[in-house]
Amino acid sequence: MSLRLRVALFTAAGASVLLVLGSLAVLAAARSDQIASVDVLLTGQYQVLAQPAATAARLNRPRLEELAIERLSAPAVIRVWEGGELLLALGAEGLEQVPAAGAGFSTLQGDGDRYRVFSDTIEPRLALGSPVEVEVAISLVDMDAIYDRLRLRLRRLVVLGVGLFGVAGWLSAAAALAPLERLRRATEQVSATTDLGTRVGGDPGPTEVKKLASSFDAMLQRLEGADRSRQEALESARTFAATAAHELRTPLTSLGANLEVLSAHPDIGDRDALVADLVSEHRRLVELLEALRLLSRGDLTGPEAFEELDLGDLVEQVVANARRRFFGAEISLDSPAGPVPVRGWSEGLRMSVDNLVANAVRHGESADGIARVLVTVSPGHKRTDVVVCDGGRGIPEEDRQRVLERFVQGSTRAGPGSGLGLALVAQQARIHGGLVTIGDAPGGGAAITLSLP
Repeated sequence: MSLRLRVALFTAAGASVLLVLGSLAVLAAARSDQIASVDVLLTGQYQVLAQPAATAARLNRPRLEELAIERLSAPAVIRVWEGGELLLALGAEGLEQVPAAGAGFSTLQGDGDRYRVFSDTIEPRLALGSPVEVEVAISLVDMDAIYDRLRLRLRRLVVLGVGLFGVAGWLSAAAALAPLERLRRATEQVSATTDLGTRVGGDPGPTEVKKLASSFDAMLQRLEGADRSRQEALESARTFAATAAHELRTPLTSLGANLEVLSAHPDIGDRDALVADLVSEHRRLVELLEALRLLSRGDLTGPEAFEELDLGDLVEQVVANARRRFFGAEISLDSPAGPVPVRGWSEGLRMSVDNLVANAVRHGESADGIARVLVTVSPGHKRTDVVVCDGGRGIPEEDRQRVLERFVQGSTRAGPGSGLGLALVAQQARIHGGLVTIGDAPGGGAAITLSLP
């Protein structure tokens, strides 16, 4: 059932209830007014007839009939009782067999008609005879006919009113739901064209429809962003797969060639050099696969993996591990004594700082051949910076954006590498809402800064 039809039905139902209640109230008021007017007539008739009828009831019954005929106003009727005996009944052919009504106003059902009756007991004057009960009645047949006609007209009015209100509800619903209809057409257009850039807001409709359109536009915007991210992820995955295959081909080819040489010439003279080369290529291959694994994990990591952590403690652990790993390098740490709270992915941040330190050690050797690295943690009001400085040749300004991309190496690199180290750092910075900047160290060399909110 459509919303428009529901509105029309609800409007008609509400109108029917109101019209029925109003009709019942009108009928009740009309009946009350009719009875009140009849009661006034009965009271007047009773005042005219009661005392003379009581006086003449015993003394002169023919005179009683003449008196009643003279003073009785049509359509009123009169009955006089004495000791339960009906002495007189004029104009009440339908009430001969109906017992006395009793004192006060009452309604009697006669032979086919209803009567409104007023009755009271009168003491005869001069104490002649016993008390008599005088009833004055008026037939309600005409009043009932008027009431029935009024009820019929009101019934027709209710039926007509319900129909009119239903039509009005249908037309009003059409006008009220027009903005929703436009919203529906717009959503169908989005569904048919799969164009998530379409927006359905801006319609000058009711506030509720505007809010609905705004919510729908917000949903479309989120879907558009998700679709864009999906497309970018697919394109990145294609590029990544092609580049990874290319990068993996070189070490694998080198490994295969060296293994074939060793297999074909077990007594070759430079066996130790070939084995060392195999070990180097194996290490490079393992590092490349590990970097690829971390990149793929970073692409799939969301805010649900974030937690509160102490960045100062994390950097201190990374530096301690780097000193054991690169025992020939001089690695210094400048960090505040207290905790440096940040919210982030612990493994991703640890890997980022480790890559920055490893990159500085490998490509930042000073002129004397010693790699001197300074790691600084600088907490601030809105962000915390981790700065890694080395004493090498630095990174040319034209290379500083390129080296943050995947599989890209700087022109001043001092050794082999996969071109993924700084790309991993840039990825984690993006995931955490931060950024990576490359500058010059105070004493020469590169200064790479990881800024986190």
